[in-house]
Amino acid sequence: MDRTLTLINLGRTDYNQCLTLQRDIQKQRVKGSIENTLLITEHNPVFTLGRNHPTPNLKVSTGQIEAEGIPIVQTERGGDITYHGPGQLVAYGIIALREWGLSAYAYIDALEEIMIRSLKTWGLTGERKQKMTRGVWVDTKKIGSVGISIKRGVTMHGASLNVAPEMIHFSLMNPCGFENLEITSVQKECAASYDFSEAAKVFAKEFKEFFDAKITN
Repeated sequence: MDRTLTLINLGRTDYNQCLTLQRDIQKQRVKGSIENTLLITEHNPVFTLGRNHPTPNLKVSTGQIEAEGIPIVQTERGGDITYHGPGQLVAYGIIALREWGLSAYAYIDALEEIMIRSLKTWGLTGERKQKMTRGVWVDTKKIGSVGISIKRGVTMHGASLNVAPEMIHFSLMNPCGFENLEITSVQKECAASYDFSEAAKVFAKEFKEFFDAKITN
């Protein structure tokens, strides 16, 4: 199966601008005017809401979040509330699933597996928790999240892996809707600093190898 993928590393982005870009790329992919695309980025601080959870699941008031200068954005992805910020690797795949022989569940499984394989680079063992929300854990702490949406067979949104984000912001919400869910990061688990650009290369490599894809830039 010929799997060609355009890789775009956006660096630091504003969430709403990146969301607009995703939607535009998805429209073009539905039309068949561009190849499948993988966007890799890290966002300025933002809380995002899943399509079925429009009320922010916060531990503090929305006024406090606004005072912090952090926007809250409603999205069309699955899942509950999520935080994105600098130091967190976010990967958005705009993929025509049928062309790659994938179901939605198989694609979500793949994103989790790619994060698990990426964690091995830093000597960490990631795993799924069968009775919990989708994503990746290190022991009992969540380190990676997954949430997608699909329009006419083409995905958008994707996966986020906590490499070295500001952990204090996670304490302002109930991550994924769970009150006592502990969040961790590669930096926290390894007690060392990690460069986003290197993490982006690791994830892209694992994505390419898992799907046996040919990457163009």
